[in-house]
Amino acid sequence: MKKKILSFAFFTVVLCPFFTSAQTAQFASLSSAKTDTNRAIAHQALKDFVIQNLNDALTTEDLEPLISNWPAGNITAGSGKEKVVILSWNSERLDRTQDYGCFIIFGFERMGDFSTFKWTELTHNRKEDPTNVERSYRADDWPGAIYYKLILTHIKKSPVYTLLGWEGADGQITRKIIETMIITNDRIRLGVPYLKTDGGLKKRHVLEYGDALQATLNYEADNKRIVLDRLAPSDPSLLGATAFYGPTMEYDAFVWDNGKWVFTKDVNVSNNNKSNKRNKIYNDPRPNRSKRSN
Repeated sequence: MKKKILSFAFFTVVLCPFFTSAQTAQFASLSSAKTDTNRAIAHQALKDFVIQNLNDALTTEDLEPLISNWPAGNITAGSGKEKVVILSWNSERLDRTQDYGCFIIFGFERMGDFSTFKWTELTHNRKEDPTNVERSYRADDWPGAIYYKLILTHIKKSPVYTLLGWEGADGQITRKIIETMIITNDRIRLGVPYLKTDGGLKKRHVLEYGDALQATLNYEADNKRIVLDRLAPSDPSLLGATAFYGPTMEYDAFVWDNGKWVFTKDVNVSNNNKSNKRNKIYNDPRPNRSKRSN
């Protein structure tokens, strides 16, 4: 965890054009890399670029170019001390497995003429099993995802953050993920047992389905629920072979109730909401791939 407590500066606007250009160049290098070696170099260069700009930011206002121009996973929730920003991205190898990068910016606070923020890098551990719903993860053993939605709820006065993510897996399957996060004493903990299912409390929930298909995983703020497609194999004989799973056009949900996300089967989703979910574009970060819906 890094911390910034610095006085206000007056030249942020001067830095913005260069910042935007440099950031675009970093992503362009990553997307145009042709070999795994070059992709790994560009992936690390993008990490270094973010770290440098987080360290160089003289105020929370100086973070605005980084956040507002971030073209990959870019989510924000909360305000004041509860505000959290998460920036994430992926790099796909030639075998279509993924490497991920992520930075969590938090602890936003103003004290007189001083501006404060903190940040933590999540380090992708490719050996971790992203389908494990029983365990928690530290910042240095993160299983990886691109996050596209951040939900803030509370247990009494304590904030609980819930992340919806995309995980490209490989050329056979794709995953979407629900995971919970808390920040305690400036430490990030991913995977907290706030998902209440028939099988007990879980720390994450994973949808795993065929790579060529798409599945819904969306938050409905008005109903305080996360709506998800119910998945099934294309043929009963393929039960357990998730590469052949896809949506059934039936929906389940996790509903926030009394400090837990409670799994609820067979929820009604209006035609308008279905249309919005299916048509809301989520950019599949894989090269030369069509766009997917959330």
